[in-house]
Amino acid sequence: MKFKEIPVEECGFNALSDWSKYVLVTAGTVGQCNTLLVTWGSFGVMWRRKIATVYIRESRYTKTFLDSQDYFTLSMLSPEDKPKMSYMGSHSGRDEDKYEKAGLHPIDLDGAAGIEEANLVLVCKKVYTDEMAREKYTNPAVFDEWNKGRNEGNTHHMYIGEIIKAYVKE
Repeated sequence: MKFKEIPVEECGFNALSDWSKYVLVTAGTVGQCNTLLVTWGSFGVMWRRKIATVYIRESRYTKTFLDSQDYFTLSMLSPEDKPKMSYMGSHSGRDEDKYEKAGLHPIDLDGAAGIEEANLVLVCKKVYTDEMAREKYTNPAVFDEWNKGRNEGNTHHMYIGEIIKAYVKE
């Protein structure tokens, strides 16, 4: 699959509705990477930079790659690929080759791994990360709602990345 670079402003991603269509976050290099389905995120401008923010739970294998790398990608696939994307979110790369099982393939985009089957890939350079700890919430009830039961002690971490490149499928 070939990609061509386009201006970030022309990527056509709707920041308010397209997160619910599923987005895959990938960190690492093609030789060693991991991908996770994310349905929470945001886009905007911060420090005069175009940014994307994703939220990843402490326990996720992809987090180890996000923490050790300077770059991550956000890959948007077609709606018919939803089962493949769901697989990437419900299975761990610690335990198996998720790419083989889901029928997806990592691809190198300027040293960062993206997903070959994507229609759009955004390459992001990390600029900030922090744990979303309970004591930082102005409304602790929100934290409690999302961090109880099986998620207790498994907080989210926020990753803000500057969107440095956008690629579309040719």
